[in-house]
Amino acid sequence: MYRTAVISTQEDLKRLTDKLRDEKAIAVDTEFHGERRYWPDLFLIQIAGSDGPVAVDPLEIKDLSPLARLFESESPVKVIHSARNDIDVLMHHLNVEFASVFDTQLAAAFLGHGRQTALFKLVKAECGIYPKKGHTLSDWSLRPLADDQIEYALDDVRYLLEIYRSQIEKLKARGRLGWYLEEAKSLTDPSTYNNAVHRLFRKIRSTAKVRNNRVHILWALVKWRENAARQVNKPRNFVVRDHLLGAITALTPVSKRALSRLRGISSGFILKWGDEILKVIADAESFPDKDIPDIPRYHSRPGVSARMDILRIFLKQESCRLDISPELLLSKEMINSLAKNPPDNEKELYSLLELTGWRKEALGDDLVSLLKGKLALKLNLDSRAGLHFIRVE
Repeated sequence: MYRTAVISTQEDLKRLTDKLRDEKAIAVDTEFHGERRYWPDLFLIQIAGSDGPVAVDPLEIKDLSPLARLFESESPVKVIHSARNDIDVLMHHLNVEFASVFDTQLAAAFLGHGRQTALFKLVKAECGIYPKKGHTLSDWSLRPLADDQIEYALDDVRYLLEIYRSQIEKLKARGRLGWYLEEAKSLTDPSTYNNAVHRLFRKIRSTAKVRNNRVHILWALVKWRENAARQVNKPRNFVVRDHLLGAITALTPVSKRALSRLRGISSGFILKWGDEILKVIADAESFPDKDIPDIPRYHSRPGVSARMDILRIFLKQESCRLDISPELLLSKEMINSLAKNPPDNEKELYSLLELTGWRKEALGDDLVSLLKGKLALKLNLDSRAGLHFIRVE
């Protein structure tokens, strides 16, 4: 029944992409395995236009450049749910930079849903359909694919265009389309997908409590692991786990013997990577990289815990008022930053990157007033929330 919905020849792919160029919007999804590779293996690309969904088999079609040209064009709009993972995979396999992406998960967060709302929940809410979830853990590398596998994969794009049209209308009606478009700009920015090393460095630096005089070594080790993982096409933790990078940094070994004293370091690791590790450390000591990612330095003022609690309550209240996901409105990192080192004035507050644009418009002056002590919490037993903020002089 579903065999005809699988595109497996070069000629059929060209016919498909030629037709899809005339669409205003198309739905896109992928099936890939990323558990055992640095670069996830791509096994299926699902696409839906006005004629319904089809699946492109990248194991059968060697030249996917027609799809690349489609994805990098301004039209049609590419509708994707939770777009970053799919874009990241397709950017690598197709060597393409995306244009005109609409993320239904991000849009849902502006319409009162959670920040990580699953597609099946949106299908229920917007289409009144209860999709099947039977092939969540399918092995997509096996061929031939079963008909019910293909049906399951096509369901991931079958309803996306209907959801897209509904979300566009709702965003316009609520005056949120501009907010969404501003937030969605990063989806087509290639730098969005190239910051994993910086993020991991900051995470390991924080959890391992690496001293300031050792951060250049940690940065060198994190970059080395990234290159090693790419070369062998294995997950980062296959080369060495995060906590061991922190431990190696703290120890700063100068010999394999010293490296072997670390708990969790295997003899096989030392045999394979030991010489490289020692060279990376020696080079970092002799020629430290000047481009180490910045790490925020917080000089906590008194009252951090109280400010944290107040900010969380404020965020919850504002989220309910605006009907926007609280995680989208303010990240946990920003709440921590504001609690530990509150800005001294409005100009300083809104110079923070995360508090510009639509968030500044959404929160207005209330966040400034809160941090200046001009808003107070009042217990209101008649209110559903039980608490609300009042302005004080």
